[in-house]
Amino acid sequence: MKARTMVLPAVAAASLVGHVWAAWAAWSYRSQLTQVRRAAITDSLTGLLNRGGLFAVLGGLGGEPYDLAIVDLDGFKQVNDMYGHDAGDAVLVEVAARLTEAIGEVDGAAVARLGGDEIVLVCPTPAPIAHLLGTEVVRSLAAPITLPGGQDLAVRASVGVVSAMVGDQPARVLRAADLALYRAKAAGGDQVAEYDRIAELPPVETRPVVRLREMAESARALGGAA
Repeated sequence: MKARTMVLPAVAAASLVGHVWAAWAAWSYRSQLTQVRRAAITDSLTGLLNRGGLFAVLGGLGGEPYDLAIVDLDGFKQVNDMYGHDAGDAVLVEVAARLTEAIGEVDGAAVARLGGDEIVLVCPTPAPIAHLLGTEVVRSLAAPITLPGGQDLAVRASVGVVSAMVGDQPARVLRAADLALYRAKAAGGDQVAEYDRIAELPPVETRPVVRLREMAESARALGGAA
């Protein structure tokens, strides 16, 4: 009898260990899967959504109106050239944090980095207030950013905004905001331009508008040098 009473707890203990290991393995797998999925839609530098994450959010807003803003930092290339890429990364991280905080209390709002210094904000809203969203972006970036070396840097941005209606195609909404952003850049930067919704949303084109923005930025720099 004593032998049996010693064997049963051992078997029970082995069974418990097996169950604990199986539960831990399942939890670990789910945790890794969650991390992989999060990494697939997240920008590794800023922690914002990436392009895939942005389109997932926009796809979920097909049944409600929203405001969208595209932010492009004025003269960001010069930051990298003068202070180095570590400073440029620090600026992007701080800008991402400020823009996230600016719309943090809006239910369903999202911020995404499309690449470089191009950041998109999306705010579901029952009323079209795109220009107010753009103004809030400019306000949130007004204070200087302290670089890793201790220098304070004034950051300015051009912002293109558009109010999207129910059923608008996300790619066309982004294109409209991009065209508005180009107008803000061409007008000298550090301002908000809104896409006029009296006109139809523009078709999606393969030609990158970002190249036009770079040309506007270069023309503005040359004008200032003159």
